[in-house]
Amino acid sequence: MVNAIPHKLIKRTTIFEQCPPPQGSSIAPPLLQVALSADPPVAGQKDTLTISGKLLNDVNEQIKLKISFIDLNKTRIAHPTIVSACTGSGCTIKAGDPYTQTVEVQVPSNLTSSYYLLVFVGNSLYEPLGCAFATI
Repeated sequence: MVNAIPHKLIKRTTIFEQCPPPQGSSIAPPLLQVALSADPPVAGQKDTLTISGKLLNDVNEQIKLKISFIDLNKTRIAHPTIVSACTGSGCTIKAGDPYTQTVEVQVPSNLTSSYYLLVFVGNSLYEPLGCAFATI
């Protein structure tokens, strides 16, 4: 007898969490929503991330979007992807207005079996406007 129940391909959905408050602060940055085109990311391939949310301050050309792959010992696996958080006629985005950006990243080929994926918008780790991380 043949098994009549088909095996379904289960697509994983990575859950992104709110980043902790930056050092010296008790207020966590707003949680960014992050969608991955390949979920989970595939080592050595490109992945497209769509990031959205409402940020604490205005976003202008000086604000950066940073995407990092970090091992569980909190060591970067590869250089982060860093791009301007807004460019062109879409800049400036006022604080509290919807923010959306789509970025293609090169996923490191040397991913560990479990790692963190950090998505950060701001001037520095001490001045986040929005942030999210996932354990994959």
